[in-house]
Amino acid sequence: MSHSSTPTRTNKFGGKCADCGAWVLPGAGTLSGSRGAWVTRHLGTCPPPKGTPTKNAEPGYYVRPADGRAVVVVAGKRHPERTYGKVLTFPADGSRPSWDYVRGAGYSVADLRPMTAADAAEMGLSHGFCIRCCAPLGGETLSAAVSALVGYGETCAKRMGWPYPKGVAAQRARLAEG
Repeated sequence: MSHSSTPTRTNKFGGKCADCGAWVLPGAGTLSGSRGAWVTRHLGTCPPPKGTPTKNAEPGYYVRPADGRAVVVVAGKRHPERTYGKVLTFPADGSRPSWDYVRGAGYSVADLRPMTAADAAEMGLSHGFCIRCCAPLGGETLSAAVSALVGYGETCAKRMGWPYPKGVAAQRARLAEG
């Protein structure tokens, strides 16, 4: 819907929406008018006003059902009520994964579900790294050998409340199972 008689085109630069006053990112709106009287508007509908309450995800580990990627939601240091998300990124060359900040990753609760031990084990076993601390699975010690079978490490299991064989006898029994 055009609000003026001048031609409308995609905005090349960011600007405030003439309808709602919110910021319109470059390429995410329209621009109309002429020199000195440019008007920027959102494409489609304007976003809800800033005062509209939204529910941020609680800090913790999550999985995005849409693509199965792991997301950790972290509370801000200066403003603990604000959260942000990091997505677990596995490099194509098989090197150590990392948790990388992705804008908006931890904001919406609608597209996140809490990570289970089974999710963590599946991701860890498929890539060879503990998804919580990004340490390689396996090694010389009994616990490291068990971690390579479980899919995450003993320390991370304890911190996250995930099941892990406790004690030498239980760990040797798990190794014997294969």
